[in-house]
Amino acid sequence: MSGLGIGLTGIGAMLVLLFLRQPVWLTLLLCGIVGNVVLNSGQVAQMVAATNLFDTSYNYGLSVIPLFILMGEVATGSRMSSELFNAARILLNGVRGGLPIATIAASGAFGAICGSSVATAAAMTRIALPEMRKAGYEDGYASASIAAGGSLGILIPPSIILLIYASIAELSIARLFAASMIPGIILMLVYIAVAVVLARKAQLGTRDAPVTLTQRFRALLGPWQFVVLFVVTIGGIYAGFFSPNEAAAIGAFGAIVLGVLRRALTLETLGVALQRSVVISCALFMIIIGATVFANFVVQTRMPDLLLASAEAANMSTASVMAAIILVYILMGCFLEGIGMVLITVPVFLPVVVGFGFDPIWFGVLVTILVELGLLTPPVGMNLFIIKSQVPDMKMQVLYRGIAPFLIAPLIVIALLFAVPEIATWLPDRLF
Repeated sequence: MSGLGIGLTGIGAMLVLLFLRQPVWLTLLLCGIVGNVVLNSGQVAQMVAATNLFDTSYNYGLSVIPLFILMGEVATGSRMSSELFNAARILLNGVRGGLPIATIAASGAFGAICGSSVATAAAMTRIALPEMRKAGYEDGYASASIAAGGSLGILIPPSIILLIYASIAELSIARLFAASMIPGIILMLVYIAVAVVLARKAQLGTRDAPVTLTQRFRALLGPWQFVVLFVVTIGGIYAGFFSPNEAAAIGAFGAIVLGVLRRALTLETLGVALQRSVVISCALFMIIIGATVFANFVVQTRMPDLLLASAEAANMSTASVMAAIILVYILMGCFLEGIGMVLITVPVFLPVVVGFGFDPIWFGVLVTILVELGLLTPPVGMNLFIIKSQVPDMKMQVLYRGIAPFLIAPLIVIALLFAVPEIATWLPDRLF
C-alpha cells in the first residue's frame, strides 16, 4: 500500500474511533503509533512516541496554556462575568432586546480574560438566563444569545484554540492574538445585530426599571478589574512589554490578587480554580501529545504534499480548494469538539493552504471561526449542551431552533475574511 493509502486508512480509523466516542487523546495516540509501526517499525514508533512525550512536556512555549486557563478559572470564581453582565445590562437599559445584547457583549468581554468558550457559556447561563426568563424572553432566543456570545471566548484573545494552533503551526502566539482581535470584535457586533433583528421581529418590549445617569456611570466603572487584566496581559503582549508566557503568568497572578482584594476569591474558590486548571491542562496536554504523534505519522505518509500535488494536477481553483476545506470543517463541527478538530486537521490542511498562497496566520483565524461555528452547530454543538446541562427543563429542540439565526454571523465573517484578508493581517503587520 502506498503512503497516501496508509495515511487515508489511518485517518479513516481515527474517525471511526472518534465516532465510537473514544477519547480524542487515545484515538490520536493509538492511530499515530500503529501508523508509525506500519510505515517503519515498532522501535521507530516507540522512539517517536517517547520523543514527542518529552518534547511536549518540556516545551516552555506551551506553559502559556495552563497559565491562561488558570487566569480564566480564577476570573470565573471571582464573579467577574457577573459584574460584566450587570454593567452591560445597566448601560443597555431601555434598549429593545437589551438583555440578550448585554449577554453577548459581556461574553465577548469575559472571553478576553477567559479564553474558553465552554467556561464563558457556562458562566453566562447561570447569570443571564434567569434574568432573561424573568424579563419574559423566549427560551430559544435567550439561550441562543448565550451560546453565541460564549463562542466568542475562543476567538477574542487569549484563545486556547489559537494557542494550540500556534504550537502545531509553529507560529507566533502574539501575531495570532493580534490577528484575531478585529475579527472577534466584528463577529461580536454581527451577533449583536442578529439579536437586534430578532428582538424587533418578535416586537419585544422593554420591562427594565429606569436607571439614572449616575447608575450608568457606576456600571461603566464597575468591571475595572477586567480592564486592568486585559490591558496588562493582552496590551502588554501587543506593546512588546511581555512575551505571551510572561503575560499569562502576570495575568494569572493578577487575577488572584484582584480577586483577594475585592474579597471575591476565597481559599476554597482558589483551590477549586487550581484543581480545575490542572485537570483541564492535563487533558489538553494529553491531546497535544497524541496529536503530535499522529501528525508525525501524517507527515511521513507525505499526504499533505500529495494532496497539494493532486489539487494542482486536477487544476482545482483556489476557491474550490478552500470551499472543500471549509465544508470539511463544518461537517466535522457537527460531530467533533473544537480542540480535536484543530489537532486532527491542521497538520493535513495547513501545507495545502500555504501551498495555494494563503497566510498561515490568516488561516488560523479562519480555523478558529470554523471551530466556533462547530460549537453552535447541531447535533453536537458543545455550547448548546453546556446550556442544556445547567437548565434540564429546556428541550434541545428549543435550543436548535433558537441558534439557527445566529449561525449566519460566523458565515458572514468568513466571507469578509476572504473578501478583505487584511481584517486578520493588518493588525499583526502593524504591531510586529
